[in-house]
Amino acid sequence: MIVEYKMHVNKRGNLITPFFIDDGGHFLDGNKRVGITVSDGSYIPSTLVELNRAALITRLTNIGYTEWDPENHVEVALNAEEIEAAVDTWIRIHDV
Repeated sequence: MIVEYKMHVNKRGNLITPFFIDDGGHFLDGNKRVGITVSDGSYIPSTLVELNRAALITRLTNIGYTEWDPENHVEVALNAEEIEAAVDTWIRIHDV
């Protein structure tokens, strides 16, 4: 399941990835991140925002998603078609 989540703070005050996130840290928006939940039967909070393909595309469009251009050494804003392609590639790579 694709979800939006926030990092947790451990007893030492360090930010850690929540235990219910298997692969996270994608598509940052402030302190919110996108990740994939574990599928081992662990508790997954019902308060998480679940994202499907369309919701992820909308999220990235709304935040003005950018990617690094290594040739010009700058962040480049993606257009709607490029965002859709980036989401489709991410979904395919992560098999969700």
